[in-house]
Amino acid sequence: MTLEQRLDGLTVLEWGSRPAVRACGGLLAQLGATVIDLTGTAPQDALSRFKTRLPGTSEARAEALARANVVLHSSDRRDEMALPACRHDQIVLDITVDQTGEHGHWTEPLLQAVAGISDITGTTNTPPTICAAPVVELQTAIFAAAGILVAWPRLAATGEGQQISLSLIDCALNGLSSFLPLVYAGKTPHRSGNRHPMAVPWNSYRTSDGWILLCSATDEHWVKLCTLMGRPGLAQGAFARLADRVQQCEAVDGLVEAWTSTLSVKDCVAALNAAGLAAGPILTLAELGQDPNLKHRRSVSEDDRPAPLGFLKAQPGRGSTNQASAPQLPAQPLAGLRVIEIGQYTTAPLAAKQLALLGAEVIKIEPPGGEASRAWPPHQDGQGYFFTMNNANKRSCLLDLRSDADRQTFASLLERSDVLIENMKPGSLDKLGFGWERLSELNPRLVYCGISGFGQDSAYPGRPAFDTVVQAMSGLMDATRAGGIPFKLGISAADVTGGIAGLLAVIYGLEQRRQTGRGTMIDLSMQDVSAWLTQTLWGTSSADPYSVVPCADGYVVAACQSPTADEIIGSRTVPMRAAAIALLEEARIAAGSVRTLNEIAGAEAGDDTRSIQTHVDGNGRSWPLFRCPYHFSVEKTVATVAIGPLGEANAYVGEICARPTPALPDSSHLA
Repeated sequence: MTLEQRLDGLTVLEWGSRPAVRACGGLLAQLGATVIDLTGTAPQDALSRFKTRLPGTSEARAEALARANVVLHSSDRRDEMALPACRHDQIVLDITVDQTGEHGHWTEPLLQAVAGISDITGTTNTPPTICAAPVVELQTAIFAAAGILVAWPRLAATGEGQQISLSLIDCALNGLSSFLPLVYAGKTPHRSGNRHPMAVPWNSYRTSDGWILLCSATDEHWVKLCTLMGRPGLAQGAFARLADRVQQCEAVDGLVEAWTSTLSVKDCVAALNAAGLAAGPILTLAELGQDPNLKHRRSVSEDDRPAPLGFLKAQPGRGSTNQASAPQLPAQPLAGLRVIEIGQYTTAPLAAKQLALLGAEVIKIEPPGGEASRAWPPHQDGQGYFFTMNNANKRSCLLDLRSDADRQTFASLLERSDVLIENMKPGSLDKLGFGWERLSELNPRLVYCGISGFGQDSAYPGRPAFDTVVQAMSGLMDATRAGGIPFKLGISAADVTGGIAGLLAVIYGLEQRRQTGRGTMIDLSMQDVSAWLTQTLWGTSSADPYSVVPCADGYVVAACQSPTADEIIGSRTVPMRAAAIALLEEARIAAGSVRTLNEIAGAEAGDDTRSIQTHVDGNGRSWPLFRCPYHFSVEKTVATVAIGPLGEANAYVGEICARPTPALPDSSHLA
């Protein structure tokens, strides 16, 4: 399955060498755009593929700038040629480190440090840990590609270009929803290794011949695990509730490892997966090419690197192939579109939230009792910070899809909607009677995106997955080591990147529909996306050099190896972070503080220009919510508001379903 490449009219110029710029160009090239790379005769690397390479001469630059209708650059990079004034009919996307314009020379390790990622990666016994993969740069690249496709319809219809700006730090902060809730509850997050701050048991466990990753997020999961371990009584009493297990995580982990250590990796993973529990081995980068699922999905090419469009796989719907007439364009790019989300935890909720911030109406379908994370602690009046941060700007509709009546309501809603996005276990919708064939019959213009750990077309059918298992099985943990031990990134990197990729997939599906009138089914695998994040570490590519410098008030990350940093700073006294940074920058070495999440939350407070804004709901509760990371000069985003109580939109959904069914385009010629 491959996406139709229908960006023939898009000519993109990469004006600069920032990894996010180059990765964005690579994504657009794989989606069918012509992308001009001005690196000339420089050696090709993982981000060079699928592009038209021109020498970086003044003549070539002028010619490329005249041809392009999209320009990608970084205005804060002082080591690159400044971008000349662009035309009014060009989209110009500017990726900077932050809004100051002073940190354009920062590399990936510093981005992870300043965004709070490294402070929560590793253990309390290790310094803050850096992932060698350029996670922040490549996540921002996906955001950037989606932003270009958001602005493209206006340019195609009216010839009106615009400026778009993205901050690497803003994009990175969007991934902190797993740990920031602890700050707003008055706690200080700490590095917790491979544990989850709000779910136990969730960790790496020793087996008889290695290590496995196990993720258990609910009391139901815990009951299943206790039964599998032959100790059903543990599901009662002191460990019965999730909150109790979080408080006693050491004891719970000890009980689990007492069982896993009696089994091999293979047998342990098989037993856990058979019980419906998410678990997997920790794979090295060298082993990814032989992973059965990556091979099955053709996500790794024959030369052992992520394949073209490796994480975007789709098939067209039944709609008309006639091009739709150009609509009147709203101020908000997705205004007038209705998105239905069946999401839990992070991936689908994050993607749908970004669609909502771009103007779409998002209706979140929740089961009886609500989405699993709705009550995750810490919370206010039973509603969790994590849930609220991941579900801003949505309306909640309670439907029991096991009920005939509610399934009929769901079908009626789909007939009147534009997008369905979900991250249920693969096959769940089919069992409910809503497989792709039925969805396409109900609404041939529907853009459907299913996000799962290993994909719907998978070598691991039915296998459950959570973020940490996917990190283990995609090379991210192999790229994140402290003292030789692989760790997950503190942020839920596989979940978050899966959600950002879901945003891009839906926006591209809508662009295809704009041109063809036909819907699309997108099968998105978190393992594919996470392996894509590691692409610059495959083959001869290498990670940016860095060192973590201990200081009297925390840590500093420097863009140099440790011996160089030690020589510059000296060893007579332990400096404060500001002094260490001053010494390093005086030696012309980029450096930045490893910011704690408490520091980030404090810096974000009380400033409407920041990434996190406070919304006070109708009950007087204050919720910290992430702003949309895009800043458009023409398109408008929406203000952030918190999701309401469970089922608050049920009456509204009833009104929608009572309206006449929209007329479907004639597709008889496709029979």
